[in-house]
Amino acid sequence: MIRNTNSAAKTWLFWIFIVFLGVMLWKLVSSNGTGSANGISQAHTGGWVLILLNAAPLILLVGFCLFLMSRMRKGFTRIQNPGSPLLRTGIGYDLHRLEYGRKLIVGGIELPFDKGPVGHSDGDVLAHAICDALLGAAGLGDIGTHFPDTDPKWEGANSLRFLEHTRKLLDENHFTIQYVDAVVITEKPKLGPHFPKMREALAHALGVSTEHVHLKAKTNEGVDAVGHGEAIAAHVVATLSQR
Repeated sequence: MIRNTNSAAKTWLFWIFIVFLGVMLWKLVSSNGTGSANGISQAHTGGWVLILLNAAPLILLVGFCLFLMSRMRKGFTRIQNPGSPLLRTGIGYDLHRLEYGRKLIVGGIELPFDKGPVGHSDGDVLAHAICDALLGAAGLGDIGTHFPDTDPKWEGANSLRFLEHTRKLLDENHFTIQYVDAVVITEKPKLGPHFPKMREALAHALGVSTEHVHLKAKTNEGVDAVGHGEAIAAHVVATLSQR
């Protein structure tokens, strides 16, 4: 707001200066036409008039250009307010094979099903994809960088711990989670009835309210490994703001 006010003041001052020059030019021309009573050289006066006449179009042109630049700057300021927080977006994707006799953990919630994901941790495909999306938006690597499957520390680990650790990394780098939008792709089981509990678990791990987490579910229409019930996948888009 202060920057816009200063620009407007400068524009008004410039045009007042232009009008003042115009008035002075008119007086000089009028004096040149009526003659000089005190004996001042006509050539001297005519020289100044000639200079001002030649300079006036240039001054007007410069003034018009500055006026246009001022208007364009105001329009740009409306589009992108310098005081607004920087928004960053990241995408995440994960896929796990499903095998009989393993627990199916999605969004931190164990679901009743006869198959579960194969993975180094608990194989929570949704939590893993959210981690990747958040880390990507912050430019902090990916899930494999921070939680490698070669580290015994993470074997069988609850993937909500990954989200809690990711949240700490975001806090240390002055990022705030604005929104997480996710879609889980699986043929079975139906995920919709479990979404409220999933959102609560995910939001708690991320330190945000449930309004910041949105979940959807899709099937793969019987196509490929996911469609044949052999795998489960998740896509996530996360938006961060930097403080």
